[in-house]
Amino acid sequence: MMSTTLKTSLTSFPMGPHIQKWMNVGHDQYKGHGNTNPSAEEVAVFTEAFLARLEDGSPDHRDHLVDLLEELVAMNLPLLAIKLVDAYPDLFPQDDFRALLHLGNAAMLVSDLARAESAFIDAQRLVPEEPAPYVNLVQIYCHDGLMDQAERWCQAGLDAESDNTRLWELIAWIEQQKTGTDELDAKAVAQRIRSLALSKNSWAGLSLASELENPEDALSKVAVLEPFWSEGCRDDAFLIEYTAALGMAGKYDKIPAIIWQAEKQETNKKLAWQLYLHLIQSFMGLGRDDDARETLKKLEQRNDLPDAAVNVISALKSELG
Repeated sequence: MMSTTLKTSLTSFPMGPHIQKWMNVGHDQYKGHGNTNPSAEEVAVFTEAFLARLEDGSPDHRDHLVDLLEELVAMNLPLLAIKLVDAYPDLFPQDDFRALLHLGNAAMLVSDLARAESAFIDAQRLVPEEPAPYVNLVQIYCHDGLMDQAERWCQAGLDAESDNTRLWELIAWIEQQKTGTDELDAKAVAQRIRSLALSKNSWAGLSLASELENPEDALSKVAVLEPFWSEGCRDDAFLIEYTAALGMAGKYDKIPAIIWQAEKQETNKKLAWQLYLHLIQSFMGLGRDDDARETLKKLEQRNDLPDAAVNVISALKSELG
């Protein structure tokens, strides 16, 4: 039974809704919403209480266990996530992609790379089109110096999702380890990345190759990305990359039309916040400060902005005066 003092101290600890219920913290009691950086003492109190709760009884069913596992990983408490799985192995669903992915993430965070590898391989077999297991496996093999395995999984991941920017970064890093760091080696890596990207018709790969070949020439990246725009590529990741390249190249006049077209096309979801930052910066580059302020004001009203966005918004507000 949890003491009143201990339960009171838990109400300010940041946790997801499933963990709150599991820890018997009522919705009306919970005050952890604004606690983004709990102290070591708060973590220790929560850990003690959670371990005690593990002994009180099991999760209601396998999906409940996976929900708790997911939230513990999101709370950056991977060791507790592992202890939860180990406490109730019969409840852990070996045929559930989400469960395996979060178990792999938890194991990776506590440096149990063998367990993480096993979980990610099983997850990839269940959902081979999902890129996350490939990315994590490549990182594990790179960490262990197994470059051939890392490259094979990178290639397989790019077959599943050819525009995954993290996989392109990893394969470029692998190529750099295989060659060297001088100027000729760097050009050879860029050429190999470009060749691979062309074979996969990947804007992400070609964009990276352009950066490696001509790091100071923003126009070359615009030239690489423009055909994909003309062919109808409109996903958020591409639009962020393309509008950023246009801004770096000083092509501010093109950005507003791109954002407006994307808004008309996406009626059921919000556009990525980065796109509106690029729009604001384009307005500033065009001398349209009033339009920049109006867009900035609308962006501030969103409730899904990460700290990185809030910091950039603050800087832009200061610049606009």
